[in-house]
Amino acid sequence: MEAYRYVPGFLTSEELDRLRRLVQEHEHLFREVHGRGGLGPRYRIIDGDQIRSELPEVEAFGDTRVRPLAQDFAGGSLRPLGSSRRSLRVQAYERRDHGFRWHLDGHSYVALVTLENTNRGQTEFISPGLTRFLRLLLYPFYAFPQLFSIFPRRAVLAEAGDLLVMRGARTLHRGITLSDEGERILIAYTYDEPGKKPNPFRDWIARRLNY
Repeated sequence: MEAYRYVPGFLTSEELDRLRRLVQEHEHLFREVHGRGGLGPRYRIIDGDQIRSELPEVEAFGDTRVRPLAQDFAGGSLRPLGSSRRSLRVQAYERRDHGFRWHLDGHSYVALVTLENTNRGQTEFISPGLTRFLRLLLYPFYAFPQLFSIFPRRAVLAEAGDLLVMRGARTLHRGITLSDEGERILIAYTYDEPGKKPNPFRDWIARRLNY
């Protein structure tokens, strides 16, 4: 089973320019999040509710261009995550301490469209096979993320215009920033299979640790 699918050059130059311009024009919507208790993500964010209200073109782009490819990767229909706030977002990573620690998503799939990456930000993956064993250790050792970095992993350094689709609920992954210079800006679209019921424990963790 593929952990992810990486599509370099997914955006046309016109699409990339338009999406960048939209985000730049709404710079005032970004807010910094630190992860509650220091355990969640660190970045600047425009959340899904704000996007639907102020940036509907970003949502429409996901429906017309991103979801079809995500469904091809998944091998079936997908719907946006039920939580409107977390179903899509714009994320900006600007410092070395910005990123995600090793985790599993509460949603089945996520598609990341990169608009900018000048600080060598990347996404790292542990294989789904190894994840099946390590997931039992994830929450007991969540405060010690360096533990999972000793295991074999692969990394994707996406450039502007690239698309990365991953099985976020089945693959341990993290996002890291390797430089204090520059920034990484991406749009995250999150999906579940139709009819999938949320995992109460993972949903509780997401609400407690995230923005």
